[in-house]
Amino acid sequence: MTTTPYQPTQADSALSLSGVLASALPHDIGTAKGSALYTVPAVFSRRPQPRELDLLHSSDAARRLAEAGYSEVELRVSDRRLLITNTNLEELKAGLAHLVGTILREVSEQASVERTNRAEEMDALALIEEHRLEAVRASAAEVRFD
Repeated sequence: MTTTPYQPTQADSALSLSGVLASALPHDIGTAKGSALYTVPAVFSRRPQPRELDLLHSSDAARRLAEAGYSEVELRVSDRRLLITNTNLEELKAGLAHLVGTILREVSEQASVERTNRAEEMDALALIEEHRLEAVRASAAEVRFD
């Protein structure tokens, strides 16, 4: 059995947001009938990995938002979009966007570290298994039926 070294994937690139999807904003923003708070869709730089989604939806991310004064804001994922709920463009420009970017960067970094650690563990286990099989083969080769 041979081991294959860990190969980086696209998931190793940092998860970030490329911008707000203006065409998906509510059509009545800035009008008398428009709501003060709404969902702002932002486009991910790539599709989030499952572990990144778990971390993004964790209580830690919600706590960080609440501690910064955004307790009503939620981060939801829909395909390659981050839906930032109960906010508006003004809050995002005033600091929420920076906080969301920081959360995404930390989520991406943590998921990457976990992937690397898991890959190293798998490599170590594969090496142990390879050594075990070699020992079994060597032991079997010593058997003589004379």
